[in-house]
Parts: sequence; C-alpha cells; structure tokens
Amino acid sequence: MGPSGSGKTTLLDCLSSQRKISSTSRIYVNGEPLSKKWRRKICYVLQEEIFFSSLTLRETVTYAALLRLPEKMPKVEKFAMVDSILESLELTSCQHTKFGDYMNRGLSGGEKRRANIACELLTNPLLMLLDEPTSGLDSHAAISLLKILKRYAIQEQKTVVITVHQPSSEMFRMFDKLLLLYNGCTAYYGGVNNIYEYFQDIGVTIKPHYNPAEFVLEQLKSNPDTREKLFMAAKESYSNILNQNCLAQNGVINTNEINRICPSVMVCHEDKDQHNVLINDIIQNYYNDVHTNSSRHLRTESNNCHLGFNLESCQRSCEEATQQLCPSELHSDAWTVPVDNEDWLDYPTKFHTQFRVLSNRNFKEAKSRMLSKLNWFQTIGLSLMTGVIWFNIPRTEEYLHDLQGWMFFSQTYWMLFALFGALNSFPSEREVINKERRSGSYRLSAYYLAKMFGELPLVVTLPTVYLLISYSLLGCSSLKLFLLMLVFLLLNTMVAQSVGFFIGACCMDMNVSITLSALYTLATQLFGGFLSTRIPEFLSWIRYTSMVHYAYQNMQILEFREGPPISCKKPSSYEACTKSDTIPYEDILRSQNFTTPLWFNTLVLLSFLVLFRGLGYTVLRYFRCPRT
Repeated sequence: MGPSGSGKTTLLDCLSSQRKISSTSRIYVNGEPLSKKWRRKICYVLQEEIFFSSLTLRETVTYAALLRLPEKMPKVEKFAMVDSILESLELTSCQHTKFGDYMNRGLSGGEKRRANIACELLTNPLLMLLDEPTSGLDSHAAISLLKILKRYAIQEQKTVVITVHQPSSEMFRMFDKLLLLYNGCTAYYGGVNNIYEYFQDIGVTIKPHYNPAEFVLEQLKSNPDTREKLFMAAKESYSNILNQNCLAQNGVINTNEINRICPSVMVCHEDKDQHNVLINDIIQNYYNDVHTNSSRHLRTESNNCHLGFNLESCQRSCEEATQQLCPSELHSDAWTVPVDNEDWLDYPTKFHTQFRVLSNRNFKEAKSRMLSKLNWFQTIGLSLMTGVIWFNIPRTEEYLHDLQGWMFFSQTYWMLFALFGALNSFPSEREVINKERRSGSYRLSAYYLAKMFGELPLVVTLPTVYLLISYSLLGCSSLKLFLLMLVFLLLNTMVAQSVGFFIGACCMDMNVSITLSALYTLATQLFGGFLSTRIPEFLSWIRYTSMVHYAYQNMQILEFREGPPISCKKPSSYEACTKSDTIPYEDILRSQNFTTPLWFNTLVLLSFLVLFRGLGYTVLRYFRCPRT
C-alpha cells in the first residue's frame, strides 16, 4: 500500500520480471533465483484489461484453458474447469457478453478485472501478483473481489499479493500482511493487526473509529516527522533481524557494517540507486494449514532471516537454524515444490494444438473486423460503380486503355486495402501476445502461422465478391478466365497484406506505419511508369520493387491471351493490324515495356510473399515479442 508514485507497480514489475533490475540486485523465490521455471508458476494480473474486444468473456477464458491447460487433460475437464472458475468469480451471468472497447459497450470494469483473474486461475499458480485490482471499482464490487481472492488464497493454500492505493477499513482488515511504501522506501512491513502498536511505538496513535489505511497514508504524506520516524523504525527493525539471525556468527553488530554487508529490502538509504530487491520467501503462505504448529514456528523463524539478505553466511546460518528446529519437516515431501521438473519449461500443449486453437481464435476475432458491415457496403458499392463505368466495354483498340484502367484500378485498390488493413494488426495485438507469452501459453511461431492461415478465408472473401460482380458486368463470360484472374488478384492481395504485417511489426506507432506505407505505395506507382513515362534512368529500378508491377502484367497477359481478341481500329497504331483485324497480346504488352513471362511474375510475387512474412516473423521474434 502507498500513495501514487510510491513504487507499488514498480515493485510488482520487478518481482514478475516485467522490469529489469540493476545488476547488483537479486530476486529469490524460496531460496532460488527467479528464473523461467518459477515465472511459469507466477501469474501477474496487470491493472489494464488486455483482451480482444470482439470476443466474449467465455470465449476468452475457454481459449485460455485450451492453450494453458495440459495437453493430456480431456476437453470435457477443461470446459468444466472454465465453468467452475466463472461460477466462483460470479461471472456466469455475463459470460456471453463481449469485452467491448471505447466504441462498443461491453463488460463493466469489475467484470473485466475478474475476467483477467479468471484467465490466470486456470493454471493454478503458486503466486498471484495483482496490480491495483480494485481501482475504478465501487466499494461493493471491490469488497466482493477481495472476498473472492481471500477465499481462493485460503482454500487453495496460495499466496496473493495485491497493490492497493487507499482501501476502505473493511478491505484493509482482509489483508494478512502490509508493505507500506513511500517514494520507493519501506515505511512498514508486518502484520496488519500490528500496525496500531507499531504507530504507538513511534509516538503516533491511530484515532478510534477512523479508517486505519486513510490515517496511515495521511500521516505518511503530510507529516515529514512521522515519515522519518517510520523510515528509521523500519531500518532499525531490519537491522535487528540481521543482527540477531545472520551476523551473530561473524561478530558484526555495528549498524553501519550491517547496512554495508546485508542491505535490506526496499529500505530507504541515502543513495536510492543502491537498493537491493531480494524476496526470498514470497510463496511462504502456500504451505499454510498443511504443517503442524512447530513447522509454522519454523517457517516464521526462517522467514525473518530469508527476507532480503544475500550473504552466503546469512543463508547458512538460517539453514542451520531450521535444521535444529525441525529437520524432519524441512526435508518432507510437503515442502518440496517440483520447480526442477523440466516439464515446467515446456509448453502445456503441442504445436499443432496451439496452431489449431489460435487459428480458430484469430478467425473469430478478425471476422467482425475484416468482414464488417461497412467493408461489405464498401466492396459491393465499389463493385457496382466499376461495373457501371466499364459495363460491357467493347473489346476494340479505342477502348483498350479503358480496359487496362480497370485492371490497374482493381490491383491498386486491393493492394492498398489489404496493406493498410494489416498495419494495425500487430500493434493492437502486441500487448495480448506479450501477456500470453509471458505466461508460457504458446510459441510465437504457432501464433504467427495461425494468424496467417486463420485470417486467410477472410482476406480472400471481399476481393472474390468484388471480382465476381465487377468482372461479370464488364462482360466476362469465361469461367476459366475468371478463376485465373481471381488467383492473381488474391495473390497480389496476400502479398500486400504481408507487406502490411512487416511494416506494422516494425513500427508500433500507427502514424509512422501509415506514412511509410503511403510512401512505399505511391513511390512504386509514380516510378513504375503507370502515370508517366518521363522517369529518370537512375530511378527506373524502383518499378521492380512494386507488387503491382508484376500483378498488373499478369492480369494483362491473362486478359489478352485467354480472353476475346482486341479488334483493330482504322488507322491503327499497331503494325500487326496491317495484316490482321486483331492485335496480338504480345504487341499490347510490348508497347508498355512488359516483357517478362507469366511464370516469372508469379515467382517474384511468391518471393515477395515469403520474404515479407519471414521478415515480419523475425521482427516479432527478436525485437517485439522476444522469448519469455
């Protein structure tokens, strides 16, 4: 507990490895350095609710269960666990409500907080860290949430660590221990019931019928003298622990020497950069009510030594003390946590399961976004407009440029539509990916491939509808030609989406992504020779970096080779018209400096597809979503 800016969230970030600590600091859990195997059993519930807004609460928790529960567990049991958690958190009544966002109303703040907790409870973590779960909730909702967490901690024998700003008196009495912070310094650490006596010892009496949390914070913020007394008392308390339990064998009793050798946890020193953050017994409550009274006494004595010291002599003396108090209990199986089991480092599900579940989730999440009513209206409306403009266009030399204009417009439009639609994909999902990967839910490769394949049916739907309407009104009557044109239109669309994925992964700022995308697409059109033939020779190479350059060629090759011939006009600008009434498709392409064959253009487009999707994955893997 502490006022704003006291370091509560920073402390939780450090304990959960969200934030890097200095090289001189250490974090221990049950005597072991905090490592990947421990992080898999520690859940961190952030203050922000990071979810897909278009999914319902039940869908979100169900997908989390399918990804995070063991592969060998039957689906029936996973669904039963989801039902049990939703019922225990009182979320059954709103389980079919979408999370929503700032535009679409969804779950309330309290329901989102409990949904956040529900996803973490699935893995049965040893330790739960919650960053201000009661902020923004009314008094009743906050108390209900704390009762649920209290019941979970007692029934499941787990440790729950919560940061809170200014709780009510009823909420304050629910806590077992309190760490009081101010400006990154420890003002008090101990039992909640002991805080009255603690303040009396420094000459401050908590008023009767007064919320103790409000009184403590008020004294801490507005009374410098009381604040200094609290800091000195906390420092003296830790020094006494050191003197009594850790340094007796070394004969060190000087306070300055104690501070030099065994710096304490979050105690305010003159040089705040030299703080050590060591938590050695943070899962102590996990074994409550399992052992006898003697083992509880053992844990109390050893915890006093474990909390915040990194001297080997300190650890040895504590181990000797615990051996003397209760050697049989110390080495019993009940005290053993299987953190050395290599299964902890593995993912709970296999790659194919992750791919299947994530594909289903990505499809469901992207469906409402990519196939929205607005996109349907835009696609059908644009199809009808192009069909009216190019309706039954005559296949003569006079209308040749009009036919080429339809091809260029179609390829350019769907390139821009797919590219700009993919820009916001990874930035909007980045926090969700990072949160789920920190908990060890799935591999990044499984997510990336699932995203590509899960959204594929959605990517091809609108271009297919557009071509079906527009090309039919244009006068196409050949099914073979329609299918071939559709293949290359979709290929161009998927290549553009790949470029959008890559730029979106590189630039998490949407404004930067749009600027770079617009610069790329406009440059390839300006220097591609489509709008002007006066291109400087040293810049003519830019056309070969344009996907439209190759897709546009392929559409013309197919249209003029497989479709009805183009009739000559009198007089004609093509020499072949002196010998024939139709223009060969080779002459039409040669007049535009299109000389590469169909297979080569297709190979280049496929290379673009593989290259940009590979680059997008590389950026995510090593820069945006590194390994946990």
